[in-house]
Amino acid sequence: MNYIVEEKHNGERIDKFLVGVMENVSRTDVQKLIEAGEVKVGGGKVSKNFRVETGMAVVVEKMIEKESSTLEPEDIPLNIVYEDDDIVVINKPRNLVVHPGNGVSKGTLAAALLYHFKENLSTVNGPLRPGIVHRLDKDTPGLMVVAKNDAAHRHLAHQLETRTLHRTYNALVWGCPRDLEGTIDAPIGRNPKNRLKMAVVKGGKESRTHYVAKQFFAIATLLELQLESGRTHQIRVHSRYTGHPVVGDPLYDGRDESLNRVPPLMKPVAEKVLEIAPAQLLQAVKIELIHPRTNKKLTFKVPMEEPFANVLKLLKKECPASAPVYDEEEGFRDFDAQIRFDEDDEFDEYEEPLEISPDEAAPVKERKTRAQRLAEKKATAAKRRAVAAERKLIKQMKAARRKGVAPEDFVEPGYEPTIDPELL
Repeated sequence: MNYIVEEKHNGERIDKFLVGVMENVSRTDVQKLIEAGEVKVGGGKVSKNFRVETGMAVVVEKMIEKESSTLEPEDIPLNIVYEDDDIVVINKPRNLVVHPGNGVSKGTLAAALLYHFKENLSTVNGPLRPGIVHRLDKDTPGLMVVAKNDAAHRHLAHQLETRTLHRTYNALVWGCPRDLEGTIDAPIGRNPKNRLKMAVVKGGKESRTHYVAKQFFAIATLLELQLESGRTHQIRVHSRYTGHPVVGDPLYDGRDESLNRVPPLMKPVAEKVLEIAPAQLLQAVKIELIHPRTNKKLTFKVPMEEPFANVLKLLKKECPASAPVYDEEEGFRDFDAQIRFDEDDEFDEYEEPLEISPDEAAPVKERKTRAQRLAEKKATAAKRRAVAAERKLIKQMKAARRKGVAPEDFVEPGYEPTIDPELL
């Protein structure tokens, strides 16, 4: 089939252009056709990042053959947060695979969607992924948006591409990140040593994760994260890359491998945390999107799942940290390490803030620079040498007195006066 490039598509990538003009195809489908050499311009093959120009004729020699569906509907309960004629927002539970693949053919979210919504699902991603716009890992619970028709699917996919669809995650990581907020910018690709895992690798796909520290404990930190890209295992890989694996993550060193980093007195608490955590303590808690039909901004939130919430309660009681804790109204505030939290605790609130005079305020301990520490070290060493030399001189003077040498005649070794040769 031939597709003529109109002026409004001038300068677009050819894969994006074809997704817009062809029916029932995804960008992945088009890129596969391009790699197979089935897409030509001017009689020659093109790459997927080729830019089209007005008036060009793009020839697709072979249409996409959709895979045959072996997906059978399954009566799996769904937690539906929102539904209308175009989209469905679902709170996916833990231990549920999104769609068939990697040896999994049954018990998937896709099969559950097919059972509950029948034919009212988009077909853009093929019969094995009805309505699926984006994914979550098997053991990552949280919010997902599902498309009920192809137009809604393409609209949501465009939002993902232009980053106007925002997904917010909560994750509990081991230790405390160096910065209270920041961006992890590191490319992700398949782990060359283990094909089941992803890793930060040279030449990987561009990946960015934004994070803010929300709450601190002696052995872990609660983070809020947002993805600028959507790579497989992105948060888990980036957390491991920074040295702070997600607590409970069985694939990226978040379980027993992290226990040796925990202080001995806190190790029983860490072991109890891992008993409660069935897998990685990571959850998609918020999603913001533009409705495909009304163009209104929609925001959905869900509370922490039970294991995640239980772990946070345990840490608050057993190992609260002295680091600042995030408060929605006050930002970061000091945390008293002696406080033990109970569900029924009540805290007094002062109507007016306490005034502390400069004399009463605790002194701020400033960390010395490396040059200052080195200078102090040299001064201490010089003082020790001077004391040792003085003690040695006293011993020598005592020895001279025992030999009958008068104090005024004593000459410190190494400081003998020069003798005039004419007197010899």
